[in-house]
Amino acid sequence: MPMSAGRFADERLIRPRSLPVSATMRGLDPAAVIAFGVMFALVACLPPILNDGDTLWQIRTGEWILNHLAIPSVDPFSYTAGDRPWFAHEWLAETLMALAWRAGQMQGVMVLAATASGLTAAVLLHHLRRFLPGIYAVLALIVALANAAPSMLARPHLLAWPCLAIWCGGLVAARANRSAPSFALLPVMLLWVNLHGSFMVGLLLPLAFLLEALFDPTANRRVILAWTAFILAAWVTALLNPDFLAGALFPFHMVGMRSLTWIGEWQPTDFSRVQPLELMILAGLALGLAGKVRLPPIRLLMLLGLIHGALSHGRNEQLLGIVGVLILAEPLGASLGRGHAAPLHIGWHRAAAGVALIAAIGLVVRLAMPLNPERTGAAFAATIDRVPADLRLKPVLNGYSLGGELIFLGLRPFIDSRADLYGDAFLSQYHRITWPDRDALDRALAEYGIAWTIFPSGERIVPLLDKEPGWRRLLEEDGMVIHVRDDPVAR
Repeated sequence: MPMSAGRFADERLIRPRSLPVSATMRGLDPAAVIAFGVMFALVACLPPILNDGDTLWQIRTGEWILNHLAIPSVDPFSYTAGDRPWFAHEWLAETLMALAWRAGQMQGVMVLAATASGLTAAVLLHHLRRFLPGIYAVLALIVALANAAPSMLARPHLLAWPCLAIWCGGLVAARANRSAPSFALLPVMLLWVNLHGSFMVGLLLPLAFLLEALFDPTANRRVILAWTAFILAAWVTALLNPDFLAGALFPFHMVGMRSLTWIGEWQPTDFSRVQPLELMILAGLALGLAGKVRLPPIRLLMLLGLIHGALSHGRNEQLLGIVGVLILAEPLGASLGRGHAAPLHIGWHRAAAGVALIAAIGLVVRLAMPLNPERTGAAFAATIDRVPADLRLKPVLNGYSLGGELIFLGLRPFIDSRADLYGDAFLSQYHRITWPDRDALDRALAEYGIAWTIFPSGERIVPLLDKEPGWRRLLEEDGMVIHVRDDPVAR
């Protein structure tokens, strides 16, 4: 969404013609409360949020934490990496997921995800209405959630969305008021750093806002020093995780891995079909080239950075959606020439009653509708039940996406989606095996004493296994193909 950068000293490009933010939106906007109820109900009735096997191993990690009252320091799940150090950096989110699963199985996990989504929508709309008229604020909210939708999965990053929205909204509000963020935001970082690695975005954003303040002729020295103190305090707060400095630097370790390029969610965005990201970029081009919206240089650079991240890795579309609309809200409001925030003419008792009704309907529908066995892992479990019990305990070579489902069933996979655990060398080896490279496959089968394999039927390694001497198909069911070593001694 590249938009032209105007003269930064022009006050119209820095803030809308409105009252100070603190004076225009005191307390929680009833519209935000309604947004929570609507979003909660929608997501609670959206089974596709369970379309990720990672959810299953993350639940099991939370179960391990609850059972041992500790965070694992060595991998407890895989047989290929079981002796390697591993720290569950998303331990708090995984514990919450496990508690939700204990309370209501996968239905409970969906309710937890719906609650996080509802809170995110509420916080976003609350901050957007500081700067934008009602209909524009709602449209901006829809754009944000549409771009985040591909990542709307019951995983730790979704539980961190409210932290992202609260944190970024607080930073934007502080800049609009020509002040520094309140230290009351720091508990959000404390929660965030233990939920998901996206907290690093929260540590980097204040640096961009500090740079914006440095180039703002209206900012005084006291405000600059206050921003600096807040940034230092935020980084110190990020150290308050069980892995201390390693935990705070974990996101840098992840994004520096070379082998991420062949993992689906880390691949560049696919534009083979129309999607919200493309529409957002095209709309931004139209507004910018038509001269309808002008952004201050630093906001423009921030937006371009978010777009670059979304184009580089599909998983970053959520950041562009949630953070992008917040940093654009003030300049958009200025372009619209709006006045102070228009109040929503609805009493709190009516808003609360409406939200309670909407949320209750969503909850009842969620609990009343049985989940498809494919969403709960039951279908996969039924397929695994077809494998002889003694064979299940032996080494398996599995599809990358199936590792979480095997862990959920108490089986030890060859690999799962914890890329940080396995490292570049092992991931590259696995990529060669499943490319497939016949020599790499033969070496792995012998080195690890693999007795059976399970892969989605469409993977390229399946036809090679069909031709592998000493191996045969055991079954093909529900899109899965299982091969076993046709050797009585090995089995």
